[in-house]
Amino acid sequence: MRFLLIFHSPFRTLSLGLLASISGVLGTASPGSTAEQVRLQFHQFSREVSISSLAKFSRSGEVDPTLRPALRYLKPAAQQRLRTALSRSVPLTPSTAAKFLSTDLGKSALRQLAKVMAQPPEIAEPALSSALILGAAKVSALSFIDVLETYPTPLVPINVAALLSLGKELKQQFDLQNTLFTQLSQMLGQPSNGPALDKLAAPGDESFKETPFQFKGSESRMITAVAYLPNSATPKSPSPLIVIAPGLDTDMNVLLYAGKNLASHGYAVAALDFPFTSKTAIKAVIKGTSKIPAPNSWYLQPLSVSELINEVELRWGKRVNSDQVGAIGQSLGGYTVMALAGAELDWDHLVKSCEPMDDPNSVVLDPAVVWQCDAPSQVVENKSFRDPRIKAVLAINPVTNPIFSPATLKKVNIPILMISGSNDIIAPPISQQIIPFTSLVNSDSRLVLQNKGTHLSFLNGKGKFPKFILGPDRPLARLELKGLAKAWFNHHLRSGADQFSSKSSLMGSTPLKLLMLSTFSLEQLNSAEQGLREFP
Repeated sequence: MRFLLIFHSPFRTLSLGLLASISGVLGTASPGSTAEQVRLQFHQFSREVSISSLAKFSRSGEVDPTLRPALRYLKPAAQQRLRTALSRSVPLTPSTAAKFLSTDLGKSALRQLAKVMAQPPEIAEPALSSALILGAAKVSALSFIDVLETYPTPLVPINVAALLSLGKELKQQFDLQNTLFTQLSQMLGQPSNGPALDKLAAPGDESFKETPFQFKGSESRMITAVAYLPNSATPKSPSPLIVIAPGLDTDMNVLLYAGKNLASHGYAVAALDFPFTSKTAIKAVIKGTSKIPAPNSWYLQPLSVSELINEVELRWGKRVNSDQVGAIGQSLGGYTVMALAGAELDWDHLVKSCEPMDDPNSVVLDPAVVWQCDAPSQVVENKSFRDPRIKAVLAINPVTNPIFSPATLKKVNIPILMISGSNDIIAPPISQQIIPFTSLVNSDSRLVLQNKGTHLSFLNGKGKFPKFILGPDRPLARLELKGLAKAWFNHHLRSGADQFSSKSSLMGSTPLKLLMLSTFSLEQLNSAEQGLREFP
């Protein structure tokens, strides 16, 4: 799933509303005016400091005499978090910033970021929009201090509590993620050497037939799908079935390379495009003729995959063993296969977890959480979408938290191979995969952390995306996935050898080394890194 539309869809124009808002704010300031002073507001009192003093502190750590009185109100740890909030930079171009701000998700993120500005939202949001775009035009990697320096008013009031919350978010999504691979490698001792994934990824010698088709799903939706059926599949020797669920703003093509490789090893494979979240559907969102579906994806996508299995049964009958089904899903598709595995939707947990979204002193920038928190007002009745035909799941960068709670994740009783990218900023590994994994109870489940992996690492396809979103050596990532998928499903659907029996193991190749863990606890995570204590 390509989760943030800003990074994955062609930008056409800024919305008229955004342009009008920015123009309105700029019209209230003198020509060429930018911020000169910052008013740091600490609950009941405030201090004014120059932008230059704050910038010096942000970039070098130097505290000049004008800033020192203000920092006395903060403990050393809070001072460091303040600096993190000001200095952490992200590669961002003006067009990318504009794309982001024109999407529903971008507008939600802007509302969160605007909490830092101690101003009414109708003033802060358009001013911040202009500062983000103008700041991105001046530097190659944009930080919040760059944004403040281009803020279109001479005096910028800052809610220090919200700014510290922003620092915590940035620390969690960048600083801690950068050390995750090493920390987890050391947590359970020296990992063993895992299997050679390049050998496991080699194509098989089975020939297969490709069959594109359509079928009618729930709510009379026509669903586009494709199937690969090995020519050797017969009623006497049926093929196990693998179903593939793509993510938001993608289609089945991004993971079909893995499906074709499995078909060459004798698996029947079926993949589909989701009508409300496919690349075609999201184009309508960009054009303004539709909205990001919430909560359609929560219930229609698992239903669609079950309906796909039904359709395969109808078309190919006993040539396919539909009681031995494996499921592969990425991002929102990862949520989908987790729901099919038995994880139940927990709306109460989601609503409670989303409360910080409305807290003026709390900034929530986890894209997966921001998106999920748009759904609670549209709760669906169903909570369980378990399909007992599915016996093993491979979930890539899945969105799991807070739509699933620890209690509902414990209801999953089949083996889950959960893959996480250490550099995934769209479905961050700690909140969306690592902590949720600790709730899984099946002893055969495994967590794989891909060093330097991103949300798009495993997806096939071309696109002009920022390098930090694409990640390094995507052909290598695809090779690794083919090897992992073959080994995983051979063991759990065909009783083949267990390639992942070690408590922890290293596999794959640089720069995308893979660390596989079988079990760990939140307590172990907390002891591995002081900063992780902020996460549970």
